[in-house]
Parts: sequence; structure tokens; C-alpha cells
Amino acid sequence: PLALLLSACNPVSTLARPWDPVVVTGAEASSLAGTPVDRVVAFRITRADDVGTWTQIPVQVDQRHVVPFGIQPSGNASPGVPGTVYGNGSGGPTALQYSDPDTWVGADPDPNLDADDEIALMARDAGGQARSVDGEPAGVVAGSGVALEVTDPRADGEHAWIYLFRSTGGLDPAAGADLVDYSFELTSGDYRTTYQRADGPNPETSWVETASYRIELTDRWKETAWEIGAGSADGTDILDAYKNQFAPGYCGRSNATFADAEGAFVANIDGPVRAIRSYVGANSGPLTQRTHRFYADRVEVETTLRVHSIPGVVDYLDYGPGAVGMTYRSNQVPGGVTIDGVDEPVPSAAPRWESVDGPQGRVYTAARIDTAIGGLSLGGFYRDQSDPAEEQCWGDDAYLGASGLAVTGGIPNTDPRTSPFADLRAVRTTQFLPPAASPSQIPAYADDWVRDVDAPLVVRAAPYRP
Repeated sequence: PLALLLSACNPVSTLARPWDPVVVTGAEASSLAGTPVDRVVAFRITRADDVGTWTQIPVQVDQRHVVPFGIQPSGNASPGVPGTVYGNGSGGPTALQYSDPDTWVGADPDPNLDADDEIALMARDAGGQARSVDGEPAGVVAGSGVALEVTDPRADGEHAWIYLFRSTGGLDPAAGADLVDYSFELTSGDYRTTYQRADGPNPETSWVETASYRIELTDRWKETAWEIGAGSADGTDILDAYKNQFAPGYCGRSNATFADAEGAFVANIDGPVRAIRSYVGANSGPLTQRTHRFYADRVEVETTLRVHSIPGVVDYLDYGPGAVGMTYRSNQVPGGVTIDGVDEPVPSAAPRWESVDGPQGRVYTAARIDTAIGGLSLGGFYRDQSDPAEEQCWGDDAYLGASGLAVTGGIPNTDPRTSPFADLRAVRTTQFLPPAASPSQIPAYADDWVRDVDAPLVVRAAPYRP
């Protein structure tokens, strides 16, 4: 019977999605509730000659708590008070936010792991299934283990396991790794003492860097450089800017006006597994929020609208001179068109995925909208014009492979301060990769990639008691 039990175990990870994050809440790992966050550690188990070996892997706990948004102060000289996003006012709408002792949101009132905190890991670090004879790794509290079974919903039989424990105090949760480096740098100085919450701009020289990419950020809402470092990519900056506006050529509302008006940071977090950058403030949508989650090879940008009715929005990537010569593709144009400042016809339907590729590297990106609003009109946006008729609201004067998702025909009120209001959340997922060995295979690769994006890994937690 024992031999049968052992043979039924899964000795190695069979997952084929190394780039995917694995994120669970404290509620899912409830037996670790109350653990100091710097004592939550993670391990995988590998097996050789039927002998299991525990290896520590990086894990990150991001604390969260509910706070009111507050209101933007009447002037930039108004002092802030912890306890709201804006550090001013009280009451009003609340939301679950990432905690940050260096912003007005402040630290989580519960310094230990609680139900709404997030535990972040990477699928590539997972291993096989532990057996009772494997016991527990050294340096952990006996009986504290939580087994996370990670399953690919698209691939029957593909599983992996990660084991969480409470450390006795001698283990570093990062396990010696630092997959993401985020430097939040205001040119004005310290956030709490210098940030202009009533009326920007608030210039930055911030950046995020991993082995696969470097991104530069020059203010709230302003993402202005992408350099791909994966594989043999040549490191050229390919981005003019990641842009948003109501419609092409309309500059009354854009990233530039968002950054120039009221706003505040929710959190800036630099951890071993991911970095988080979250902020609010978009003109007459002071509660509109964008949260970036930066992983080793992937970036997720989540935008939550909280604003009065608006005529629409275009969410697009405007590439820069460094992207000239790259090939733009989507599921609408799998054969691709060259980014060269000369427009070529691209279907106007909303793309399921988009990509650019060349010696500079390869990027896959997909935008999704999560809302119960009925009748939204979604379409694709594409321009490749070195001298466009439309005014460029900020950045350079050209559209170079500018591409993304357009919502036209109006979006109803999403501001919770006014009833009735709808919810709308948009997520753009971007993957940074080496140049393709076989560019003709990119459509197949990108289609498989976006299917993974649309079917996140499934995680089931259970106590581990050997």
C-alpha cells in the first residue's frame, strides 16, 4: 500500500507556463494567519533517486487594507494626514488598497498576514508534490505548512506544487532572489513632503528593470520608455509612450492632463517577486486609478474608471523611432505590417492580441475590459503616420505603429460618489521576449499566449501535514 501511495505522487512540476505569476490571498492560506509577513517563506521539492530535496524559492507578501479615498486638498501646501489615499478629508467611498507606509494610505493596521493580503510567487519556481516521508524543510515551524497545488486549466494533467511555511526566523523570504528592481524617484524629493496632490505636474525619473525589460516613468500616467533585455534583444528604446485619451486628436483629456491635475500615489512597492505602482487622479475622475504590477517578464496594468459619463477612451501604445523596422501583428493581421511611418490597412475590429517584433526584441500585449455595462462599442486602433493630421497630445509628433483598444459610443457614470454608477476595469497584459527565431510562428505563439492570459492558473490550497 505504501509503494502504491508513493507511486501515485507527482514527483516533478509538469506546468509549461513559467512566466505566469501565482498569487493567493491570506484567506486562501488561512492556517498562516497571524504570521509576521517577513516570516512567510516558500519551498519547492525536487526528487532524485526517489529522494526529495527541499529548495527555498522567493515569495512576497503585499499587505492590503481598506481606506477611504478622501479628497484632493485645496492647495499643494496643505499638509497630509495618514488614513486616506489623498491624505486629506475623510469618509466617502472606500476601496481595498495596497498598503504603503510611505504614502498617505499608510501601513496595514495589522502588521501580520491577514485575509486580504496577497502572497505572490512565480510558477517557474514550483516543483513536484511532497510525500509524507519528505517531512518539512529546515528552519520552519513544524505543522505550519500550506500546500499550493497549481493547475493549468487549459492543459489536463499539468500540475505543480509550492509549499508555504512559517519560518522560525532565520530564513529570508526572498531566498536570495530579486526578480524586479523598481526605483520610485520624484525630482521634488520625498513623496509625503513634496508631492503636489492638488495640482501637478510631479516629474519623476522612475524606472523598473528586470532581466527582460526596462521601463521608464516620468510622472503619474506617463510611461515613456521600453527597452527589451531578453535574450539577444538589442536594448533599443522602442516606446514613445503608453497613451490614453477620449479620441484620436482630442487633447482635452490625456495622460498629460491627468498628470498635470490632482492626484496621489496609493503605493510604490519593490519586492523580490514583483513591483507595484498604484495611483489615482485623472482630471474630473479624481478616484480613477491605475495599478501596475511588474513581474520578471510580464507587466499587468489595471485601470479602474471612477468618473462621470465620458464619450469613450482609446488605450494604445505609441511606439517611438527605435521601433522603426519592427513588424506589427495582431490576430487581425497575422502576416504583419512594417512600422515605418507609412500607414497600411489594418482591420478595425478589436484585437485579441497584438505584437511587435524585430532585432529590438518581441512584445506580446492584450487589453481586456471587465464590466457589466451592456452595449459598449469596442474596436481596434492603429496608426502608422510620420506626419499625422491629428494633434499629438504629448510625446513625439508621430504615430509609429500606434495600436490598441478603443471604446467608442460613450461610457456611463462609473464614479461611486454619484448614483447610479457602473463598474469598469481594464487590464492590459504585456510580455517581453527575445527576438523570434521563426517570426512566421509568432501568430501561433501569441494566440497560445493570450489563451493563457484569459485562463489564469488555478490554485488550490490545503494544509501540509506530513
